[in-house]
Amino acid sequence: MKKFETISQELWDARSKEALERQPLRKEVSLRTIELAHSDTLIVSGKPVRLATQAFKDLCKIVGLPIGFDKTFTGTFGEGARQQLVNKLKTVAASKGNTSVSLVFSPFTKEIVSIQKDPREIVSNKTFLDTTTRIVDRYGLEINSFSVNADGRLAINASSPKNEFGIKGLPNEDHYGGVSFLNSPDGGFEVSPFLYRLVCANGMIGKSFEETMKLGSMDPGSVETMWNQLNELARRNFRPIGFESQIRKAISTPASLAELGDAHYSILSLSDVRLREAEAWVPYHETQDAFHRSKIDTVTMTPGQRKCAKTGTSIWDLVNGITHFATHDNGFKIDEYDRRRLQVEASKILSKKTYDMENLVASPF
Repeated sequence: MKKFETISQELWDARSKEALERQPLRKEVSLRTIELAHSDTLIVSGKPVRLATQAFKDLCKIVGLPIGFDKTFTGTFGEGARQQLVNKLKTVAASKGNTSVSLVFSPFTKEIVSIQKDPREIVSNKTFLDTTTRIVDRYGLEINSFSVNADGRLAINASSPKNEFGIKGLPNEDHYGGVSFLNSPDGGFEVSPFLYRLVCANGMIGKSFEETMKLGSMDPGSVETMWNQLNELARRNFRPIGFESQIRKAISTPASLAELGDAHYSILSLSDVRLREAEAWVPYHETQDAFHRSKIDTVTMTPGQRKCAKTGTSIWDLVNGITHFATHDNGFKIDEYDRRRLQVEASKILSKKTYDMENLVASPF
């Protein structure tokens, strides 16, 4: 039976009010006036301000410190050495002409949520909601979900039964096409294809099909380009280019142990589901147990070997396991924005140019 779930007007109104209350603020400051006190605290003009994890990563990028190296360095020399290194690199960056940065502050969490090298205007949540409403109304879409993160990040998924399309020869693969909207302090306003799978009411965000539109500002040229791209997407019932052929390939290709493990980790890292509980959506440990029963040790496998270890789960089943977990209330704690991240992760897996097991061939030897 086909399902189509939408949010109520009351929920839309409540989320919209929440979005306006959590509008992030931007302030341009001199790089010389900030100093790292800890990975979660920044001194701004002599006053300590909480620093979100993403904002710390932004700062490392600005001063030229690779995140991978930072983790290794801190693990070896400690937090104090990390602080000194970041501040030293900041001083060097400032001396080379990188004199100012934009701090994006959340009035709700009372912390800096992003640090941007190139000062730019934030697309306000009000502008985002107004634009999203115009798009939804123009194309006759309905709102499937609306989330507001603590840092002011907004995510809205919308689709419509009139945009239904199927995959020829494949039963139970009917989808409603639509659009996913995101407004974030670090990424700006993004519009991506959204796919609503009817058989289990799963949602997937097609950011990886290379049709995502990004608006750093609402200048007339950027807005016109967005509308032109949306019109083209609507002409195809919001179906991403290459979607049907990619599904066929995903159905016929088994996932590797590496692909299964990555999907399993995504669910574990973004929710409070326990190790074995995640098996209902991604049978990673069940698959490892099968290898071990056959005297194949997966623990000592190299990353390359894991990519060559065929499992009994297809790429398509893997994708649907992730989207089912992300879209439904399964009794586990997961942030609404992290549900979106899982939907994007599913899209990345589906749209991989080459699956790990894709080029396996039969051999007489």
